[in-house]
Amino acid sequence: MQLMPNHDWAQYSLSMTFVLLLLAAVLWWLSRRNKGFLLPATQRRIQILEVYPMGLRHKLLLVQVDTQRLLLAVNSNDIQTLHAWPADSPSPPMPGADHAQ
Repeated sequence: MQLMPNHDWAQYSLSMTFVLLLLAAVLWWLSRRNKGFLLPATQRRIQILEVYPMGLRHKLLLVQVDTQRLLLAVNSNDIQTLHAWPADSPSPPMPGADHAQ
């Protein structure tokens, strides 16, 4: 059995430390960028349910925060709440859907 020289062990340890630090930095950056991507969807208090683009800088967002749903208008300058309702209320009927029985 051959043993590695001391300088190889030092280089191996230094390389392994660098890789682990780089991995930790990437995970930290991703968690800051994605605002909690490590949490399962069931534990997140804020969820974006739908996004509807209305142009290059305008979109509608359907967001759920705890037990409330919000319809938001978002553009490059501000965010406006268009409507808010409890999340457990029934959804409105789809336009054009025939619900008569």
